[in-house]
Amino acid sequence: MNATHDTKDVTAPKKHHFVPQMLLRKFASADGSLRVFAIDREATYTSKTLGLGQVKGGHNRVRPDGTVDREFLEQWMSSLEGAAADDIAKLVASNELTVDLKDYPALPWLASLQHNRSRALMGYLKARLEAESMTGSALETQTAILDVTARNVLRAWESSKDEYARPKDQWDSMVSVLGYLRWDVLRYEKPRLVVSDGFAAQYGVAPEYEAAYDKTAKNWAKHGIGVPQHQAASFTIPLTTQVALHLHHGDARKYLSAQQVNQRTIYAARSFVALPSDWTLPDEALGDVGEWIDTQRFVRSMIAKNA
Repeated sequence: MNATHDTKDVTAPKKHHFVPQMLLRKFASADGSLRVFAIDREATYTSKTLGLGQVKGGHNRVRPDGTVDREFLEQWMSSLEGAAADDIAKLVASNELTVDLKDYPALPWLASLQHNRSRALMGYLKARLEAESMTGSALETQTAILDVTARNVLRAWESSKDEYARPKDQWDSMVSVLGYLRWDVLRYEKPRLVVSDGFAAQYGVAPEYEAAYDKTAKNWAKHGIGVPQHQAASFTIPLTTQVALHLHHGDARKYLSAQQVNQRTIYAARSFVALPSDWTLPDEALGDVGEWIDTQRFVRSMIAKNA
């Protein structure tokens, strides 16, 4: 394989965020800091949003000529994040209790992007490639994974905005699954919600598929493991410390407490859980955060390490 060499672009970002800062800022304290609980290791620390949910060179790709591209995916991802940030701001400022995706089209695409650029997913795919002896250099492996995950999402998102694009070019599996669900908006009187790298927390098994899973499998499903997305009972997405989305099957509104949303957020975490640095634990209003984090650290130890 060709050796790669870097291009000397001092303006290119070196820290690549797999969790957007625009989301993390909504969970920071007044001074912009967060209390962070690592999930992939035993660590608790304070961080600013710039230093959280990022990997140095995490979205670098190798070009066909062997040079390193630091910007292409970053700029494309930022475009989608910007559209989603506008949708989130509009939704939070509204009084809506149910989302019409025609009015907030970027939200399911951000959910898919977050899933597909997850460090845990990248770690799993890297482990599979290694098991099949299909690896090149570290950068070549990262490029191959990004091209079939995040880049495919971004291509489909661009096509979705083109009324003349072919349906197959506009299709994304996760966006399709989420589009069939009811999107309820959960609003709480006081700040109660935490955030994690698991943006759209997959939870449980939908009733029509429960017979196919035993008790152990159903417990794993609470952590978004072992069940395909289209068979999941629900997804939850915290947008701020007071607003979350509950995506589920059915026609009627289904309320969840802040504690329930927090448990699902933590159970979806693969890298970290965060909350405003001036919040203290334990806090009954937040739920059993410490216990849930301990449980998730154990679960995380059995998943392929981050890429």
